[in-house]
Amino acid sequence: MRVVDVLVQQRTSRVEQPLTYVVSDGMSLGIGDLVRVPLAARELYGFVVRGPYEAEPSSALRFIVAKAAKERAFDESGLALALWTAERYCCTLAEALGPIVYAAAIPRVVDRFVPSGVLEPVRFPSLPPRLLRLIGEDLRDGFALDALLRHPEARRSGDRRTLLRALGTLTRSGALERRREFVGARIGAATEKILEATGAAVRGPRVEALVELVKSEGSLRRRDALLAGFSQSIVARALRAGALREIPRPVRARRGRASSEASAFEPTSEQAGAIDAIARRVDAEQFAELLVQGITGSGKTFIYIRAIAHVLARGGRAIVLVPEISLTPQTARRFESAFAERVAVLHSGLSERERFDTWQAAARGEIDVVVGARSALFAPLPNLRLIVIDEAHERTYKQDNVPRYNALDVGRERMRLCGGVLVLGSATPSLEAYAAARAGKIQHLRLHVRASGPGLPETHVVDMAEEFERGNRRIFSTRLVEAIGLRLERREKTILFVNRRGSANFMLCRSCGTVPSCPNCTVSLTVHRAEGLLRCHQCDYQQPIPLQCPKCGAGPIREFGIGTQRVVEVVKTLFPKASVVRMDSDTTTRVGDHARLLDEFGALADVLVGTQMIAKGLDFPTLTLVGIVAADVGLHVPDFRAGERTFDVLMQVAGRSGRAGKGEAIVQTYSPEHPAIRFAAAHDYDGFAAYELEQRRELAYPPFGELIYLGVFGRRCEQALEAARRYADLLRGHGGVEVLGPAPYAIARANSEWRFRIALKTHEGSSLRSYLRDVLMPLARSDKTTRLAVNVDP
Repeated sequence: MRVVDVLVQQRTSRVEQPLTYVVSDGMSLGIGDLVRVPLAARELYGFVVRGPYEAEPSSALRFIVAKAAKERAFDESGLALALWTAERYCCTLAEALGPIVYAAAIPRVVDRFVPSGVLEPVRFPSLPPRLLRLIGEDLRDGFALDALLRHPEARRSGDRRTLLRALGTLTRSGALERRREFVGARIGAATEKILEATGAAVRGPRVEALVELVKSEGSLRRRDALLAGFSQSIVARALRAGALREIPRPVRARRGRASSEASAFEPTSEQAGAIDAIARRVDAEQFAELLVQGITGSGKTFIYIRAIAHVLARGGRAIVLVPEISLTPQTARRFESAFAERVAVLHSGLSERERFDTWQAAARGEIDVVVGARSALFAPLPNLRLIVIDEAHERTYKQDNVPRYNALDVGRERMRLCGGVLVLGSATPSLEAYAAARAGKIQHLRLHVRASGPGLPETHVVDMAEEFERGNRRIFSTRLVEAIGLRLERREKTILFVNRRGSANFMLCRSCGTVPSCPNCTVSLTVHRAEGLLRCHQCDYQQPIPLQCPKCGAGPIREFGIGTQRVVEVVKTLFPKASVVRMDSDTTTRVGDHARLLDEFGALADVLVGTQMIAKGLDFPTLTLVGIVAADVGLHVPDFRAGERTFDVLMQVAGRSGRAGKGEAIVQTYSPEHPAIRFAAAHDYDGFAAYELEQRRELAYPPFGELIYLGVFGRRCEQALEAARRYADLLRGHGGVEVLGPAPYAIARANSEWRFRIALKTHEGSSLRSYLRDVLMPLARSDKTTRLAVNVDP
């Protein structure tokens, strides 16, 4: 009996392992094929993850119903990568396949609910009347489950759990009929209409001319026939007469030729050494990992372009990851300029059609280079020889939801499977990568000088406590105000970095001490003065800015702290003639906003005020001043990486200054002696790394031990805490692991859920992950009142 193992697309913990099905005679199947299979009384889609192989005949095994798609969803290397991801990050194989499979191209099974009678509120007194009216009137013709859960009126009737419970009640009573429908993919391959001659006779000079043109060309796109002067009616007449036939053909990307950027400039001696080292590793056709550590402005992107050109010349392909492609349009343009239509860009701003076309073109080998954010790592490029991860220290390479993978680790494994080369690039590499390089585990390439000539900007640290003692109550120090004024006189540009959007951190009543807070989360509401709103940055709860204290009714209620809006207001007050651009997540809500604002700053503006999105990827010749308004934000949060992240952002932001001439950076802080600030001001990465690694060694934090966080969430605080304590006790009995907690998260309640965290330190990561997958996670799934989240390498 010829069988295959199928991973059924069923969102339930009861069906997590592949199931075995019989393959009918004549059916050809392989790894990654999508098939339709029976499960209990239903039919579902699933992926072939093993086989075909021979098995003993058994009447208990059921046959595959049909092969559902021509194209494979993934290949053997994609499956191997997913299996590794599932093992490493303690998730199911289906969850690990999520980023590898382009879901919009997969046919779906949709549950559709159709009312079978009048939904009387009297008959269902426990259900929300608003929901009954919605289903019985507006959705009378039926609805899909996802559509109902997204419907604004349904969401006003209750949360997801309430809606699902109501649907169950209505279905069991017979008031709703549940129908299962097999529907096509949300998106299919783009096609174009091709005209071919059949040889049949046709009358009419224009129609005859069209047929002759098609014959002479062999085949002709319909749109080319229209461009040649033939109307739609002429084409229709030829088709009706049978002289032409029209067939759909997949749209193929046309290859372009690279520009001269890859060879126009002569590399510096340091750049040439790095390019040669990467090329030798590529030519060896064995897995290798290199760290390119270069100061800001040292020309790391130029090295990547040269290395990719070397790969392409040998028939290979490459992926380049940047922290967020939508935030670094200048970087994307560099690669597009170098490789023309041979490069494709993948990011969240693309439509599903654009992403699908890029994904398919990559699989067909029609493009050679994919540039994108984290998800571009899984682009199905054949003969992949090189992965470059730029700004490899950035936290955006770690995914927050399942599967909670780190792109650096997954990229390393993908290159290991392909026998390719992984290049990590950064001015401030993560301490884990730096320690591995110093230990000789990966090759370490250093760039100490800027490619354009000027040195690093002169950095000044301003103690804001001393400013306050001298009577300066402004958010800008005297030195920063004078420096901005000087740049305006010289017609040079300034960046002001603020690590918070909004106009203030919070509001406080000076009479009773009340701070307006989010009803769903244990956080204060942030002031957004331009919108007239208080907003929660966790769940986006909003309310108007109060005119008086909502508790005591007295006043005054004042704003405390600073954000981007407040900084813009102060700049305009101090320098009324200055042109100011603000760049944060509130001003970049639409596709293209990032590029538009940067173009506006480059062409017209004097000052750019922004959050972390301006800390990387910016290169303006006349930018000579960077002001870091509040360097302490993020420095004292409860995170063992807080110092490292503060050091990184200070080095990155300061490095935007003086790329083509002498630059200056001014750091305002209340902690001038903190090692992160002191070493950043001195541009001393090695000194900071030595200090921080020693602290990590004493506490057994990475890279001297493995760290896993367990998050326990629940609607009721007591239930969540009890479950967390139970899991912690089990883990303390496991051995080989240090268990810290449970303790509340820094934000103890978010989106109406109470949150507790258990920190696990170990030197036996593989054993601990196996215990979590095989023992703790199945136990957690049996608890319907709480949920467990496992975060490996947080």
